[in-house]
Amino acid sequence: MKKLILLIVFSCFISTAGFCIKNSFRTLNMVFVPASEKSDAGEFKSLIDIVSKLTNLKIDFIKVTDYNAAVEAMRAGRADIAWFGATTYIIAAEIANADAFAAGIPKGQEDAGYYTYFVVKNDSPITRLADARGKILALNSIGSTSGDYIPQVELLKNNLDIKNRTHFRNVFYAGSHDASLMSVVYGQADICGMSSHNYKGRIADGTISKDAVRIVHTSAKVPPAPLAYSKKLPLEIRQAIKKAVLEAHKHGSIGGWGGEMEKYMSVEDADFDIMREVRKIVESKR
Repeated sequence: MKKLILLIVFSCFISTAGFCIKNSFRTLNMVFVPASEKSDAGEFKSLIDIVSKLTNLKIDFIKVTDYNAAVEAMRAGRADIAWFGATTYIIAAEIANADAFAAGIPKGQEDAGYYTYFVVKNDSPITRLADARGKILALNSIGSTSGDYIPQVELLKNNLDIKNRTHFRNVFYAGSHDASLMSVVYGQADICGMSSHNYKGRIADGTISKDAVRIVHTSAKVPPAPLAYSKKLPLEIRQAIKKAVLEAHKHGSIGGWGGEMEKYMSVEDADFDIMREVRKIVESKR
């Protein structure tokens, strides 16, 4: 009997190249915060389907509408895996036992980093960030990395503070990167701060013409939006998930934030220390 049990375990190990997980483990939940009106959990479906097949784990999606809800879902034990923005991740690591393990490299790129773009209409008199003084500024939503925190720091470098009512005629949060971009296109804002991923996506899919808008300022590279799992998960489960995610590109096309990915790269908590510094700067101004 002992030989039979050992044979079954050994066979499982060989057949899945080290990914095998006990069938009895419960279904895992992945929380997802849409980064635009056009994004949904379907962007991650191909990745999750491959990970589920490799690990023998069933993974269901939980869609939430804002960053705080994503953190709360993991803190309360309703989510085991999450796709977070970099700023949201550091909060989740602090209060929800989150641990970043991977980030997607978009098709055609060499790493997972991206940027904040400040965008204006093509005929705008604004040519540099300092020219935004006295204008109407649109941002994504409170807590967004490339649509709130990074824009605020970039503005501060140019002696502009969204909390100072004399610096802007108005500052508003449009609710998404796409919405902030469209507020510029339709004249509701003079300038917006948004993710380079979303900007490129809306140009590529024809939502806006590249001749309708232009970029007047680009930030330094922003840490990627990571996949994170809860430290409450058993170590063997976490190791299997990470291994499967990092090797998923070998098993078919995979998606993620913004569309198709080349592959996923390994990340760790320390990679987001720069966002902890950014958060301190921004929070000190609230």
